[in-house]
Amino acid sequence: MAREPVAIQQQLVPFAESAPADDLQVETIGDDVLIGDPELDNNPETDSTFDENLAEEMSDKELNSAASELIGYYNNDREARSEWEERYKKGLQTLDPDGGMDESEDERATRGLSIVVHPMIAEAATQFNAKAIAELYPSGGPVKTVIVGDPSEELEEQARRVREYMNYQITQEMPEYFPDLDQMLFHLPLVGQTFKKVWWDSNMDRQCSQFVKAEDFVVAPESKDLYTSPRYTHVIRMPKNDYNRYVQSGYYLPSTDKGGDLDPSGDTIGEIEGVDQYADDSQDEVMTLLEMHVYHSFEEEDTDDENAVAIPYVVTVDYDNESIVSIRRNWREEDELKKRRDWFVSYKFLPGLGFYGFGLYHLIGGLGKAATGSLRALLDSAAFSNMQGGFKLRGRVSGGEVQVSPGEFVDLDATVDDVNKAIMPLPFKEPSGSLFSLLGYIVDAGQRFASTADLNVGDVNPNAPVGSTVALIEQGSKAFSAIHKRLHYAQGQEFKLLADLNAENLPEQFTFSLIGGESEVYAADFNERIDILPVSDPNIFSTAQRIAQAQAVLQMAQSAPDMHDMYAAYKRMYEAIRIPNIDEILVKPADAPMLDPIDENMSVMYGKPIKAFIEQDHDSHIAVHMQFLSDPSLAGNPGAAGMQPVLVAHVAEHIALLYRTRMEASIGVPLPTIPDLREKDFQFDDINPDLDRLISQRAAQVVQEAPEMKKIASIQPKGQKQDPLQYAKQLAQLEAEALKARTESQIAADQAKAQSSIEIKKAEAQQDMEIDAAKAQADLQAKVMKLEAELQLEREKNAAKIQIEAMKNG
Repeated sequence: MAREPVAIQQQLVPFAESAPADDLQVETIGDDVLIGDPELDNNPETDSTFDENLAEEMSDKELNSAASELIGYYNNDREARSEWEERYKKGLQTLDPDGGMDESEDERATRGLSIVVHPMIAEAATQFNAKAIAELYPSGGPVKTVIVGDPSEELEEQARRVREYMNYQITQEMPEYFPDLDQMLFHLPLVGQTFKKVWWDSNMDRQCSQFVKAEDFVVAPESKDLYTSPRYTHVIRMPKNDYNRYVQSGYYLPSTDKGGDLDPSGDTIGEIEGVDQYADDSQDEVMTLLEMHVYHSFEEEDTDDENAVAIPYVVTVDYDNESIVSIRRNWREEDELKKRRDWFVSYKFLPGLGFYGFGLYHLIGGLGKAATGSLRALLDSAAFSNMQGGFKLRGRVSGGEVQVSPGEFVDLDATVDDVNKAIMPLPFKEPSGSLFSLLGYIVDAGQRFASTADLNVGDVNPNAPVGSTVALIEQGSKAFSAIHKRLHYAQGQEFKLLADLNAENLPEQFTFSLIGGESEVYAADFNERIDILPVSDPNIFSTAQRIAQAQAVLQMAQSAPDMHDMYAAYKRMYEAIRIPNIDEILVKPADAPMLDPIDENMSVMYGKPIKAFIEQDHDSHIAVHMQFLSDPSLAGNPGAAGMQPVLVAHVAEHIALLYRTRMEASIGVPLPTIPDLREKDFQFDDINPDLDRLISQRAAQVVQEAPEMKKIASIQPKGQKQDPLQYAKQLAQLEAEALKARTESQIAADQAKAQSSIEIKKAEAQQDMEIDAAKAQADLQAKVMKLEAELQLEREKNAAKIQIEAMKNG
């Protein structure tokens, strides 16, 4: 297992027993405090492990001296950014009804005045968050990979493993990544600067990515950027119980409580944010730790050298008790140059005048206050206009406040005959139209700057070129486009830190589960051959722009389908509109199998691809396909119109392969391997000049001796040299004509045979019908005769009965 990274407050790792170091000395050289034992060798690995807590080997005196110096550095750094913090606090107040204006909100509420805050800045932050989160965290995962150098099958497979694992890691193994990213993208436009901290947590046995507020990250005032900063501090607030767990594991030293409370958060910010973290220490005591990434000289051998070079350490200070609880080396163990390792990534909204960036608070905070003031004035004016107040003479009108319901007349106890002489309302006017227009102007100005005035696509002319629509979108989102590039760059740096941690901490082979099966990744996959990038496009900053570009590609592909891959054009359009499971609705062109001609005809009817192969019997295939095309039963079928172009093109493939096969057999020289003609980017390879000369000479000799070529030569102009390539083309034409003639004669013979068979079957059917009719006639006559005989017998019986009855009566 690779070593655990340092400089992380969440690590819980066991450390080896360390020998006491009471004889360590402290000496000050310039601005640096050198702490160490001159008798020790300069190699840190001499008496200790690389990742141990060096504070365990130092005396309390040395630790207290270093702590005092480092806390002084931190206080100076924080004081240097006081103006930025003040702007940050005022910006937070623009979102808070309790501090948004100069006047006390409680007093305004008591007087019945409005305390509403205009949501202009909140709206801009919300829309920025919605746009950015969709680009930086798509549903398929935020990571893509790029091969550095010439691609190969091995590198492509490695890139696939890295991409699949990191997307699985971020979306499945790191459940805090999305909530932290979502919260960060809301803070970023407001404050202008946020940070992400990336580390390997030995408790959870995985890497983590944590959102760090700008108020909790303090840099040296001379810093230009994060990577060249000489010193920066992460303010960590940790419950006392969690800290004790780290102490128990050996990661931090026990902290002696001196009873102080030196919370560096500036308690005002916590109050503005609506969280009082220190309201009841007895219920949940919170410690404040300063994790300082500094250059120091804790282990230098020669402390008297004024030119001693400080090296990077991570020092954790208990700020409340002014004591150091952890000192760890902050470079790679194998790095002889001892370069500092950075565990933080800086996300910036807009560049500021110093290290910290500017946000909406800094740039349009004044417009936000003006919008809030205008809105409050409008609401207050409407309230006073609807609920008027004024003056009344004391004692002249009794009864106090009078409430009048609609349609009601109320009695007044007045000593004057004219009520107007005792009561005078103040001349409150209705809300001013100018004030309303001013509010609209202020809001429009703020929205233009924040790029929240989205283009209404429904108002765009649908017949306008797609490029015009894209230009309109880009014109309205220039500011966001630049911000998106900064986010893309910062997220790329974050992914590189994650990849480095994977290379150090993953086992040699790791298996993980994906939808549809399992996959595996290797620690060695995370090397310099594969570049890790965000899947977001730095040049595309919104869904509307992506759809417009995909639509432009599709329109151009439809106008020139022979020059475009239609499948790729439609797939890009589906991806732009975020359609899931595209393969379920978009059929990918498949490789055609080798089939017999009958199944090929059926495949065309089902819309399946067909292909001619060099080893097939081309004469037979062509004959079957030509008969299928000339079948009279299909001639009137509307579906046949779509099949004919496909079959004609397929027959042309067979004719081309037939020509190649016959020429190859005639010249007696094997031709180069033929490419796959169905590939969209197929091309013939360059032939060897010697082989080209041999094939050309043999082919010219063969075509000159062929009877067909004699016919061709007879129509060539005399006195001109015959071109073998032209001969070959004309030979192919003659072959096609001969084949067509043979096919037509065969079709005619088949049709005659079929007609004869039909006539024979018709005669047989006619004869059978006549026999059946005669038989039916005979049967009918027999039945009639039998019926007549039965009737005659019945008449005779009836006559006999009549005679007998007559004799009896006579």
